[in-house]
Amino acid sequence: MFKLVYVGPKEFNVLVYRLITVGVVVLIGFNLGSWFYLYTVSIFNPKVPLRNFASILSTSTLNDLELDIGNNNRITIKSADLKGWVEPYTRAYSGKQDLRVSSKFNDYLIRLATANNIEPIDARFEFGPNNKVIVFSQSVQGKKVNIAKSATAIIDSLREGKTSARLTIDIIEPEITLEKANDFGIKTLLAKGESNFLGSSNARINNIKTGSSKFNGSILKPGEEFSFNNILGNIDEKTGYQPELVIKNGQTIPEYGGGLCQLSTTIFRAAILAGLPITERRPHSFPVKYYSPQGFDATIYPGVSNLKFTNDTPGHILLQTRIEGTRLIVELYGSDDGRKVTLDGPHQYDQKANGAMKAYFIRTTSYANGEKKNERFDSNYQPPFAQARNPLE
Repeated sequence: MFKLVYVGPKEFNVLVYRLITVGVVVLIGFNLGSWFYLYTVSIFNPKVPLRNFASILSTSTLNDLELDIGNNNRITIKSADLKGWVEPYTRAYSGKQDLRVSSKFNDYLIRLATANNIEPIDARFEFGPNNKVIVFSQSVQGKKVNIAKSATAIIDSLREGKTSARLTIDIIEPEITLEKANDFGIKTLLAKGESNFLGSSNARINNIKTGSSKFNGSILKPGEEFSFNNILGNIDEKTGYQPELVIKNGQTIPEYGGGLCQLSTTIFRAAILAGLPITERRPHSFPVKYYSPQGFDATIYPGVSNLKFTNDTPGHILLQTRIEGTRLIVELYGSDDGRKVTLDGPHQYDQKANGAMKAYFIRTTSYANGEKKNERFDSNYQPPFAQARNPLE
């Protein structure tokens, strides 16, 4: 329901004054906003017209433009390429001819950033004498080309007829540094996983050592999920791996990195004994002698299967690897929150004459608050293939 209110002359004048004031403010704001919009969009969308700069752009592109990307690193853009950044167009409202920066400018900046961006590298640590965490690989700052600010600097240089422009490089700090090590809460051994690769070929031993060095010193933050494949990275000759047999599509074939499942299995065993939640694990397709007792293994294959677990402890977890003879050892260090782990198994059953079998083990995790959690981990192994000489997954 509407209610009519009488407004006298005095109140009417005040009301009109307020309306006029509000209108002026809105009008000014609209014009400033429109100007700001055109200016910012011209940075992020090169297709927006650079009004009235046709003659300036024509002149500024006659010379080469030098881009300074820091650390005495300079790139020269030839005049011919600069001219390719500029294209003629017809204004929609006035019908006049003008120039604007084309999409080639934006494409170039993206390629430049991709080629010069450097990802930060976290420091790596090891658990040394006297229960101290010591660094063995320093952290490295990352660098990233700020495309928006760099675009502004280049356009301003073209407008002003300059022959050089300095790009904006943002420094990206690594998450894990030596200075932060004391706050990680890495104080005690949580668990140790072991496996034996006795009888492995030289290529397989090489792959185990190469992969182990990749993981040694890794830090897992509280609440972070460990992903074996993410840390593993590329597996090829350039990263130090050699061809060796792997289980793939129901048969054993040579591929770079054969034997890396020795590492994933050993890390899995450490995570199990530490009472960490396992979020992804897949057993091998058939029994492999290197992973006895059967039923306590984890296979990986990038893009197909992975090993994942979560750090649900109050502190960071340090993963440390070492090799003693033919034994691979993985240790997890962190903060002891009072949890205790017991294993029942692994038990093998339903064993067939052709080598097929099943296995399982039960993990019981007892927490400091009195809570207990029972988990069963099953493995179903198919019979080894007759053509498989030594399945070295």
